Amino acid sequence: MLTIITVPRMHPSGIMDSVLEPSPPRDRYRTVVFVLLAIAIAGTAIAVAALSRIANPVTSDVAIALGVSAGVLIGVSKAQALRARAQGNAARLVSRDRASASVRLDDEEPPIDTVGPAGSGIALEPSRPNRVLAWFQEWSRDLGELGTIQVATSVAGLLLVCVALLSESPIVAPDTWTAILGVGGCLVAAGLAGTAVRYLAEIDPHHFPEAPGLSRGARVIAWILVLAGVAIALARIGQFAAVQIVHVVVLTVIAAVCSSLLAAKQTSAEAAGPAFPLNLPVLSMLGGRTNVLASVLDAGERQLGIDLRSTWALTIVRRTVEPLVIGLCLIGWLSTSLTVVGPQEQALVERLGTPVGGSPLDSGLHVHWPWPVDRVFRSPVRRVQALTVGHEGEEPGGPEDVLWARQHAANEYTLLLGNGRDLITVDAAVQYRIADLRAWRYHSQNPAEALRAIAYRAVMRNTVNRTLAEALSENVVATTARMRAMVQEDADALGLGVQVLGFTVGGMHPPVPVALDYQAVVSAELRKVTAVIDAQAIRNQLVPGAEAESLASLNMGRAQGAEAQGKAAGEAWAFLTLQSQYQAAPEEYFFRRRLETLEKNLAGRRFSVVDARFQRDGGVLWLTP
Repeated sequence: MLTIITVPRMHPSGIMDSVLEPSPPRDRYRTVVFVLLAIAIAGTAIAVAALSRIANPVTSDVAIALGVSAGVLIGVSKAQALRARAQGNAARLVSRDRASASVRLDDEEPPIDTVGPAGSGIALEPSRPNRVLAWFQEWSRDLGELGTIQVATSVAGLLLVCVALLSESPIVAPDTWTAILGVGGCLVAAGLAGTAVRYLAEIDPHHFPEAPGLSRGARVIAWILVLAGVAIALARIGQFAAVQIVHVVVLTVIAAVCSSLLAAKQTSAEAAGPAFPLNLPVLSMLGGRTNVLASVLDAGERQLGIDLRSTWALTIVRRTVEPLVIGLCLIGWLSTSLTVVGPQEQALVERLGTPVGGSPLDSGLHVHWPWPVDRVFRSPVRRVQALTVGHEGEEPGGPEDVLWARQHAANEYTLLLGNGRDLITVDAAVQYRIADLRAWRYHSQNPAEALRAIAYRAVMRNTVNRTLAEALSENVVATTARMRAMVQEDADALGLGVQVLGFTVGGMHPPVPVALDYQAVVSAELRKVTAVIDAQAIRNQLVPGAEAESLASLNMGRAQGAEAQGKAAGEAWAFLTLQSQYQAAPEEYFFRRRLETLEKNLAGRRFSVVDARFQRDGGVLWLTP
């Protein structure tokens, strides 16, 4: 490791020569770039926030364009900083050269360069980075700071353009005030971009090398904002196809700008330092002049080296443009006399507002008088159509949600049942086919709505005399068959010329706001029935056992009573027998009872009988313990 120590030159008097280094010159256009950058970032944020209110793909295109502009302005700001640094370094070198030439020293000593030993410095081995990270660092180092910003901005813009092209976001017509605010905001932003164009066009490129490129880019941004306002207005009147065309055009311009920026090579201003590459062919062709066509002609003139405005071809085109336009309009008007009827369609012809007699036009090519003499109305008579009953709006895609407490469509209708207290919601559909096109067209002013009203009447006639429980528990197949027959009968009576193929009931349920309460009532009734059944089961289990136990206790009491009564009767008869025996021979009775008592008490014991005659005959009885 090398350590170089440079000792500054000293005057003979020993005072260090302090050289005043001038401060680098300040770029007066740095503030302009910062203001433009802040406006671009704010515009990007506003465009992104507006996507939630304005479902228009061109709004996302404006956000992408302003985001790319912000990246370009960041690169321009960095180029300004590099130029200021380079100019400051050049000024310091010039000042040092002048100071060293004016100082004269008697004993001029060369700078002392001390080269330390190899191990005198502290060298830390860097950690071994990942190969991808090392490659990216080396690639960024080769590109430089401006190149990195240039590539990052262009690649990010191209990726966002690809995402915008691949995404299929629906276009929704905004309301009147939202459309007015959107168009007004785009026009105000376009006015700001035009102001920036005029300001940047007056700047000398020697002082601000990127000014011409920024001026052309601001003009392109202004046109993109104008197209965004036009797209919002087109979406308001329902011209969604035109909005898609504007969307593709704007994305094509942004992709061309990003591709040109990615392929552009960095340039340097005259002895002033690096400059951000904004001399792009796309910006020169589209933003060279306020008139885009004139700008394109100027670009062609620069590429071909001829004046296209004065060529004979352009002169011929100018002379023939009016006859050509008139001829195209005439051909377009005559083309209205041709009508192609599809394979599933039939058509009716009205001439000056009067229906033309005869059979309807079948599939194929037909010739008639051009508009407005003849007008042709086509209808899909061979296709089965369906209309909804019970709600308005389209149901969401995917599997149908059959839960009662879920909203099935945007606006569901409720029907009053016969008892006057219950409401019901019906989700049904009528499948029909146009059998007589002329009757469908002329017998009713609005046949589809008439058929819908007939279907509602059929539903009311089938639910008017029923309660909610009866309507929900009825056989759906029989109900739908009866409704289809009613709708066909009423349609034939009105002469609608349709064939009702089916009446499908997807669901009959209480209204969604009271569905949870109805479920709670049904659950309570089920719990009530369950509790009654459980109580009956417990009763059937306990009552027979109690009855059997009661009967067993009663029979046992009766048996015990009979037993006690018999025992008492036996004892009574025994007492009466003893009484009769006593009365017959009292002494013998007492003697027998005494013997029975002795026999009872001496049973199982050892004893000796001593006769009284033993002492009478002279014997002696000695009792010893």
